[in-house]
Amino acid sequence: MKKVRLFVSAALMLSTTVFSQSLNEAIKQTVNEQFEPAEISFKSLIQATPNSGEIYFYYGENFFRNNNLDKALVMYNKAVEVNATSPFGYIGLGKIQWEQGKQTEAKANFYKAQTLSANKNATVLMKIAEEYINADQKNLVDAFTLLDLAAKLEPKNPEVFILTGDAFLEQNNGNKAIENYEKASALDAKSVKAILRQGQLWNRSRNYEKAVEFYKKSKLVDSSFAPAYRELAEIYFRMQKYKIASDQYKRYLELNPNCSAKARYAGFLEEAKQYKESVEACKDALKCDTNNIYLYRYLSFDYYNLKDYENGMMSSNAFFKRVTQSVKVLSQDYEYHGKFNSQTGKDSLAIIDFKKAMEMDTTRKDLNNEIASSYMKMKKYAEAVEIYSKKIKSGKGTVNDSLAIGRAYYYLKDFTNADSTFAQVARLRPNLFQGYLWRAKTNVQLDPDPKTSNKWLAKTYYESFLAKLKPEDNEKQKSYVIEANNYLGFYFLNKKEYCTAKTYFQSILTLDPANSTAKKIIESAESKKCP
Repeated sequence: MKKVRLFVSAALMLSTTVFSQSLNEAIKQTVNEQFEPAEISFKSLIQATPNSGEIYFYYGENFFRNNNLDKALVMYNKAVEVNATSPFGYIGLGKIQWEQGKQTEAKANFYKAQTLSANKNATVLMKIAEEYINADQKNLVDAFTLLDLAAKLEPKNPEVFILTGDAFLEQNNGNKAIENYEKASALDAKSVKAILRQGQLWNRSRNYEKAVEFYKKSKLVDSSFAPAYRELAEIYFRMQKYKIASDQYKRYLELNPNCSAKARYAGFLEEAKQYKESVEACKDALKCDTNNIYLYRYLSFDYYNLKDYENGMMSSNAFFKRVTQSVKVLSQDYEYHGKFNSQTGKDSLAIIDFKKAMEMDTTRKDLNNEIASSYMKMKKYAEAVEIYSKKIKSGKGTVNDSLAIGRAYYYLKDFTNADSTFAQVARLRPNLFQGYLWRAKTNVQLDPDPKTSNKWLAKTYYESFLAKLKPEDNEKQKSYVIEANNYLGFYFLNKKEYCTAKTYFQSILTLDPANSTAKKIIESAESKKCP
């Protein structure tokens, strides 16, 4: 009987060891960004051990790392369902809630996970800390507390020090961060994550050469560690070494020849401003996964920068159509949707989008320009004036803002304010021809009958406009050049300086040979007397 018990005990130990190895291999696939192969591994593990909350949690982590929070939530819920006493499912639920901005609910689930593990499971503590560190809404104080507890439980676990380094990095404390990464490396010389983190630290401080050194080192330790190749590709793009960058990403795709990797490649190309290439990569990735919402985001950004507004709007609409509660919508998503609406004449809808983008990111004050521009196109000049005025009064206005507000005043027929605004433009940028042009146009309105008033208020400004205009801009500003020459020609005709007047009308004929007024004046008896 004793022998039988020993045999059963040995079999259980072997089974536990095999299970642990298989789970670790699946987790490694996730870390290596091999999300589809990892999914296959997790499905196999679940078939063998269907009541393991831990497996379902890490299965959820596979989706979470791949930005698929909907599927991650399904797996986290399943983890709780199959084993309500396992802490891991509650960590997953807390992570989703934290990402959704539901901090109170998230903390309740994190607390439950800690209670179920009696604060004796270092992995539980580290997983909660990891979310606090990596989320947009950070909680570094609690992260450090949790990691201190984890370090006491497992003082030789390199993962504790990697996460501690990450927390210090988020505090912009590079010295403490590198100190902890080095501790992790000392505990496990083969920890590619510790080496990669050091490269990321140097990358963050824009010491690209030093970063490359660590990325290359991580590849030497584990040549199959795909994230190192992706990081190298991104850094070589920043260094403008495009051929090397492309080669590194091709190696990444060789290691991860799956839909997720193709989608990340498309996003990488968009971020690198390789818009045409990104479009093709998006199309390729969509062939195997038409529901990848992020591909539609990349396409909308790509098409806008390629000035393909029709396809851009279709892609942006496709993105918003697929948005769920767990998908994080960015300020830029609304910004680009607004830009597409603006480009297609739907300015009232564009304004709604731009305002939503600003609500999501209060630093995007620059979008006020887009809103004001839309108001201008809608001929809501008073609203445009209000926005531009606020920006100018805040001290953040530019010459272009002053020029825009002057034009808004002009269209409102508030010519006095328009004149003073264009005068300010000329003072700020004496060589900017637009300020003189619009001041001339304004003074035409202030002096509509110069022959009677004999003031000719616009003369000086039209002369300045022509003087500041570069020869290469003549064709672009053709109608305004004709307008200025016409005004000045009639001024000199009125002064009976026929020969001077003739030169202005000849300039008009150079740009517009069919101009009947200019022809008539040049052919007049007075003009014929001029050489």
